[in-house]
Amino acid sequence: MQQLARQNYLQAEVQTATPQKLQLLLVEAAIKNIHRAKKAWAEEKFEAGFDSLALAQDIVAEILSSLDKEGNPDLAGKIASIYVFIFRCLAEGGMTHDPLKLDDALRVLNSERETWRQVCEKFGLAIVNPDESSGVGSISSVGSSSRLDLSSDSSAKVTVSPKSSGISTTTFAKPIPPKDSPTSSGASWDV
Repeated sequence: MQQLARQNYLQAEVQTATPQKLQLLLVEAAIKNIHRAKKAWAEEKFEAGFDSLALAQDIVAEILSSLDKEGNPDLAGKIASIYVFIFRCLAEGGMTHDPLKLDDALRVLNSERETWRQVCEKFGLAIVNPDESSGVGSISSVGSSSRLDLSSDSSAKVTVSPKSSGISTTTFAKPIPPKDSPTSSGASWDV
């Protein structure tokens, strides 16, 4: 019963998440699966480790495939090179069972996580506070004084410059209201 409630909650969380929060959730999921793979390898459960690592690779591949290459090709290329590096580390680590390669990927993903957490904080979005040991996270709402203004037809541009990861610029478009609802719930985005 508790598992079903958790699945329903997570499904609702993803369906109503903003693009910023979805990016954070994807990065968090990749990190969690890499930790699971490392733990499985340490326990000599290589098949379980491979499954977790494959999930992390799928997440990174999805992030790569969703980059907007038309809006700003130079920026998209730079971001793509980061995720290609992560994917390569995961692939090489998986072939050799080398946890150091996974650590290289984790360092970059942790920097990405911090960047996206700051984006979410800036716009007052609820963020996930993961518990790496149990894989369960808690939700907190932060930064409620500043919000993303979606009242105009133009896109919003966000620039975050944390000390550890350099500058990241992302463009988010206005939400499209669901067909069955007269108001926008944020569940569907024109990206």
